Amino acid sequence: MSPSSSIIHSFFQVIEEKPNKTAIIWKENSLSYAELGQWVKAYAHYFIAKGVYRGDRILFHGQSSLRFSAIYLACHRIGAVAVPVDARMTSVERNALYLQINPALSLFPTTLEANFPFEDLEQDIDTRQPELINPFPESNEIADILFTTGTTGSRKGVQLSHLNILAGVRNSNEFIGNTHDDKEIIPLPLYHAFGLRRLRVNLMMGATAVLEEGFMFPQRFFDHISDGATGLCMVPTGFQVMKKLMKDHYIPYFQKLKYIEFGSMPMSAAQKRDLAEQLSSTRICMHYGLTEVAANIFTEFHDDAAHLDTLGKPSPNVEVAIMNESMTPLPTGEIGEIMVKGSIQTPGYWNDPERSHQVLVDGWFRTGDLGIHKASGHIQMKGRNDDVMNIGGKKEFPQEIEHQILQHPSVQDCACISLENDLTGEQIYAYIISRSEQLTKYEWVHFLRESLDSYKIPTKFNYVDSIPHAHTGKKKRKALITKKAQKKP
Repeated sequence: MSPSSSIIHSFFQVIEEKPNKTAIIWKENSLSYAELGQWVKAYAHYFIAKGVYRGDRILFHGQSSLRFSAIYLACHRIGAVAVPVDARMTSVERNALYLQINPALSLFPTTLEANFPFEDLEQDIDTRQPELINPFPESNEIADILFTTGTTGSRKGVQLSHLNILAGVRNSNEFIGNTHDDKEIIPLPLYHAFGLRRLRVNLMMGATAVLEEGFMFPQRFFDHISDGATGLCMVPTGFQVMKKLMKDHYIPYFQKLKYIEFGSMPMSAAQKRDLAEQLSSTRICMHYGLTEVAANIFTEFHDDAAHLDTLGKPSPNVEVAIMNESMTPLPTGEIGEIMVKGSIQTPGYWNDPERSHQVLVDGWFRTGDLGIHKASGHIQMKGRNDDVMNIGGKKEFPQEIEHQILQHPSVQDCACISLENDLTGEQIYAYIISRSEQLTKYEWVHFLRESLDSYKIPTKFNYVDSIPHAHTGKKKRKALITKKAQKKP
């Protein structure tokens, strides 16, 4: 098999070259590449003994840990399909997923409830195992099924082949520039595409992955940086949590980092600019991507200082186009759907040919996001196709209105939706989480009329305690629409 066929093959090559290098750190424990390799072989033998065959699915708990990494890689080693499960799932959700996947084997902590058979995730396992004679998987075989809800609430099982995964890692690394000398803090869930990609990148490069659970303990991050960490991956909401806890104390630590990668939800141009000024020598990258097509557009805040209102440019080896509903490419500056093509592209959704057919068209993946291609080559995001509001016959995006509302110092977060209205076609509702005082409708109209056309100003301003978000941080506007519609007489 070619060395370029899969991540798992690359991982075993790293073991041969750097057996004693630290591969993963989790809390007070760590594993070298040789030790992790022994764990992987042990789990691979265990899976085979349990009757798991090539192409079978293995369902397992997605909590970050040393075991997660070994189980995930062991699935790949024997050609099984890894299906990591959201660690926050309820027992009802786990049961439904089990029926949907029909796995050959399931691994969960015994503390979790489930109405299906599963093995104890935390059982002792004998790492003194012989070498495996099983062939490595082929590049076109399915490696993972990652479940994502997005903003619709409907779970999609995204299938990823070994080639998809390898291409995503290589494209990402070509932009960010990881090496075997890196030591990256990964505080993101490993059942999610972003966190899992960063784990893959580090293990493929022979670097060190430092696993953390979330952003609530920033001092641990600072300790890792003091101990030689060179990189960090984050979501903007996590960064805001850290800033709230530590004020500006994070700056001298983050200044020591070689790179930071942001993703999963947008940041404003002002936020990007402020961060670039604070961390002048740190490479600050941000990607646009979906589980189905990995990270496919990248920006770096210093290099793209004049284009911080954009997503960036297509990542290496990826085609990105803006097309209309007829799949015709649009000229520069015209709004259309963002389409992606490349080796990163999913072959489809698990057991859902209809949904797969809707998004895979003529070799392109339809993202459902709307944007424009700028003359500079940058892609600017305009909103979601299903978020577009029809106000008086004009197509508008909630993000523009939300951005202006967020400029008021009293606002912590907001979301805008629209519902049918007999006069205007749709009526705009603003849901606001306040930091302090609550403005009246008159005060809001007065504040917004300088930055928005009158027809874009919401007719209703509702103060709420929370706004629903997907686990990626994206606003679930459809949930607000459904809730509001249910209250209508």
